[in-house]
Order: sequence, then C-alpha cells, then structure tokens
Amino acid sequence: MPSGNGIGFHVPRYDFTVRAKWLERNARLIDVIRASLPTRCLYSHVVVSGQTIGAVTRIRYDGPGVMVPRVFGSVFFYQPSQKINLCYGEITESATVNQFAEVVPEDLDTLRTLGGRVWADTVANPVRYNVEVEIQEW
Repeated sequence: MPSGNGIGFHVPRYDFTVRAKWLERNARLIDVIRASLPTRCLYSHVVVSGQTIGAVTRIRYDGPGVMVPRVFGSVFFYQPSQKINLCYGEITESATVNQFAEVVPEDLDTLRTLGGRVWADTVANPVRYNVEVEIQEW
C-alpha cells in the first residue's frame, strides 16, 4: 500500500495545487502510478463525458480495474489513453471509471476553478495554450 497520503497535481501556469487521497481498494494501480512519480505532463480536457481534465502520461496499466461511478472529485486512470483524470463538475455519461484517489475536501473549490481554466485554455478560447501539470506523491 502507498506510503504517502496521496497524489498531488501542481499547475505552474495558474500556481494551483490539488491533492487527492489514495483509495486503498485500488492498491495495484496505485503502486504502478507511484512508480512513475514524480512526472510532468500536459493537461487536456474531455469534450464528451463532462467536466473532466486529464493528464496524458506514459503510465501503462493493463491490470484489473476497480470500476465505480464517477463523481465530483474522483481521480481515475483511463487505460486506453493513459490519462490520469480528475472530475471537476458535471458528468454527462454514466460509464464507470477506475478510481484510485479522491480529491481532499479543502481542494474541491480549487479543482473546480482549475478545470474551468484548463477548459478555457485548451478548448474554448480562440488562442490555445499548453497547460503543464507536475504530479507527485504527497
């Protein structure tokens, strides 16, 4: 099981940090993710399934998933695109996700603001920007 409390996402462009606690029920996936930390990735934003941002990683995990309904504050790994995703608001599909962490309550407002800014900078605005995220254990 993980030795740290969880996983942290720092976005230098906005000077935001969001922390999420590990969920013990998905220890195998957490071990794989921890082995790749720290890492630096680009954030993207989903365009179909709701308010979710994703860090494109080099992590490969083909093991079993712990599939649960996605909710605000969920942190999950999406195997097909190798992304660590954070749900920051409204969900527009019912697919289950491979959740491994949950954003701590005191960072939920920051997560909502972060998601809106990533949406604006990577999808909505006419001029788009790369948004980097530094991911590490905390």
